[in-house]
Amino acid sequence: MEGSFNRLKNSLRKLPGLGAKSAERIAAHLCLEDRAGAQELLSALGDALESVSPCPSCMGLAEDGKECQICANPARDASMLCVVEKSSDVEAIEKSGAWRGKYMVLGGKLSPLHKVGPEKLNFASLENRLEKDGVKEILLALSNDIEGEATCHYIRERIAGPMGVSVTRIGFGLPSGSQLGFADAVTIKNALDSRRSF
Repeated sequence: MEGSFNRLKNSLRKLPGLGAKSAERIAAHLCLEDRAGAQELLSALGDALESVSPCPSCMGLAEDGKECQICANPARDASMLCVVEKSSDVEAIEKSGAWRGKYMVLGGKLSPLHKVGPEKLNFASLENRLEKDGVKEILLALSNDIEGEATCHYIRERIAGPMGVSVTRIGFGLPSGSQLGFADAVTIKNALDSRRSF
């Protein structure tokens, strides 16, 4: 039978970005060094599970079944929709301050290898949003890999195309402050493909 510490450690290992050593270190910290912090974490997790739910409009993080702050903000341009893979991507783009439109969270990418087809993603919600909000431009901000490319192609051909919506894609290239000599071939190719007038 599994002990309570091992159960906690194995539960923590299931979190994204945590390996076996990190999970063991966090479990020991919570149980032995910061029991008050562990109780606070337990309370916060319980509250979040009660109140956090997908936003009915963008499928991102919202509270109490209401629209998220971005979707509810009338100053945001509803005719421009940025499509992302997960809600943490919304946060990353928002930190840049460069996007004034709204968002749609797909909940993943198409991946036949992992048995993720169109029915498992929020494509139906995306189509509804395009019709309801009169979207004129979709900005695809999905990762630059095979699954991301396939998902972008699907959206352009199956969803946006028939509705006559303009589709753009974020540029990929060299990070700010990096040196060309340290970049891999794919990054350099993307930087060249994403070039613009200067």
